[in-house]
Amino acid sequence: MRVYVESYGCSQNQGEGATIARALADAGHDLVSLPEGADVGVLVTCAVIGPTEARMARRWRWISDQIPRVVVTGCLVPLRTSILEGEGRARTTFVPIREQSRIPDLLAEWSDSAIRGNVPARPRPCPLAPHPPVSEEVVIAQGCTSACTYCFSRLARGRLESVPTCEIVRRAEAAVARGTVELRLTSLDTAAWGVDLGPTERLPDLLNAVARIPGDFSVRVGMMSPQTLAPSLPRYLEALAPGRFYKFLHLPVQSGSDRILAAMRRGYPVAAFRRQVASARDRFPGLTLSTDVIVGFPGETEEDHRDTEELLASVEPEIVNVTRYSPRPGTPASHLRPVGPRVAKRRSRSLAALRQRLARGPLERWIGHFGPARVVEYGPGMSSVARLPNYLPVVLEDRPALGSTVRVRVEGARSTYLLGRAERAAF
Repeated sequence: MRVYVESYGCSQNQGEGATIARALADAGHDLVSLPEGADVGVLVTCAVIGPTEARMARRWRWISDQIPRVVVTGCLVPLRTSILEGEGRARTTFVPIREQSRIPDLLAEWSDSAIRGNVPARPRPCPLAPHPPVSEEVVIAQGCTSACTYCFSRLARGRLESVPTCEIVRRAEAAVARGTVELRLTSLDTAAWGVDLGPTERLPDLLNAVARIPGDFSVRVGMMSPQTLAPSLPRYLEALAPGRFYKFLHLPVQSGSDRILAAMRRGYPVAAFRRQVASARDRFPGLTLSTDVIVGFPGETEEDHRDTEELLASVEPEIVNVTRYSPRPGTPASHLRPVGPRVAKRRSRSLAALRQRLARGPLERWIGHFGPARVVEYGPGMSSVARLPNYLPVVLEDRPALGSTVRVRVEGARSTYLLGRAERAAF
């Protein structure tokens, strides 16, 4: 069968979409790049905020108009499938996140039915040309151990279920064998990995196992909560030391106000976040810090908002992701009185402007740097994107081989990336 796969949202969703696509290709199905002419569409949904959920509903309706059968999975299933209403619902099958492995079996049943029913031929789209992915997400766990009052993803994915070390290593080895040179370990909270496996299994132990995999590849460790990172921080920083790990820390703070953090049930004060950032930067002076902030959480005052701005200004993260609070059904925070939309919008714009001002400073410090970077993406024209050892992206004017490591000289900076040129191969 001809299958079109489309994924939205976080890196975990992207990784799960890629895993579904590989499983379907291995089962003999043709993956196609356009929905028109496909026999089956697979939509991996995100429901992190209300506007995204509405976008997923619109996308489902459009895809179901183009394709006879649709599989919907991801964070909308099963908690919010009621929003998918219309004529296409009868031809849609909803598959919960933890049952995605049965999608190839579903398609096998439909394929047999189509053969028996002598279904008329449809215009045949061109299958995707097979090529090894340069970067690949490796999902290391489902769910998490936290109980944040605003989080819908926790409701959708459930309590923590860590993938065993041997299976993660097997997936990583398979990816490297396919030609992948950048592995991205991902879950809702990577620092929580192993908590459900026993007292001797924690994220540093997993990283040590991944570090022993032979081959030329880099590893990015995904988002983690300050609350779950705290007990293993020294060991984690030690495990991150080998050269194949990007010196990158995605540590969402969410607010600069202890009062708001308590209302969110984040499980740490602002001072703990500061200490963890300081420890990581002391260990790796060139570390890239990425953090997330929710603006307009119920009860947030102007003082709370200023505390967040002051925290960001003093810590100077290289990357700040700003999200305006959106109440999600079933979460404790959805019952709280929201901040007025005009106030939330103003604060969101203020933080976005601050983010733009802050970003240039940390990135401009890299102007003049000369060192290795891995080419991970081709851009418009003849440009390409390479990653420094701290994961900062450098846009190059030429196109060295994808996956290769080159030496780059950084010559400029924008608010979200560096500019440079490749001078010669590093190896």
